[in-house]
Amino acid sequence: MKTKELHLLAFYVAKPRNPKMTHIKGYMKDPANIQYDERVEFTRVLTSKDQQFASIILNLNTKTVMANKFDNEQRDFSELFKYFLEAYPKYVIKVMAGLDPEYLAQFLPAEEDPKVEDATIQAE
Repeated sequence: MKTKELHLLAFYVAKPRNPKMTHIKGYMKDPANIQYDERVEFTRVLTSKDQQFASIILNLNTKTVMANKFDNEQRDFSELFKYFLEAYPKYVIKVMAGLDPEYLAQFLPAEEDPKVEDATIQAE
């Protein structure tokens, strides 16, 4: 049986910082007036729907950026991984400790070294 790869998916939705101001012409064209809602998921099965709607797709097994629609110029896996690790440490540490603890250790201070036995990933 083929091993399924683990992916981190990030979905972004742009919305106005102040919804009461959207009646002003050009309000949403100014990046300072936009904020983003972010949703992050981990999945073993990458569907066509995920590929269509996810703004960022990271393959955690091969350490590659499969898609980055949010910022096309940012293709460095380590930089994106570091962002998600800082934003969602509880989840990213748990997943990567079970997948590749050596890679994860380079991003964590020595006192935060993850325990692999506490972070097992359940196969779907």
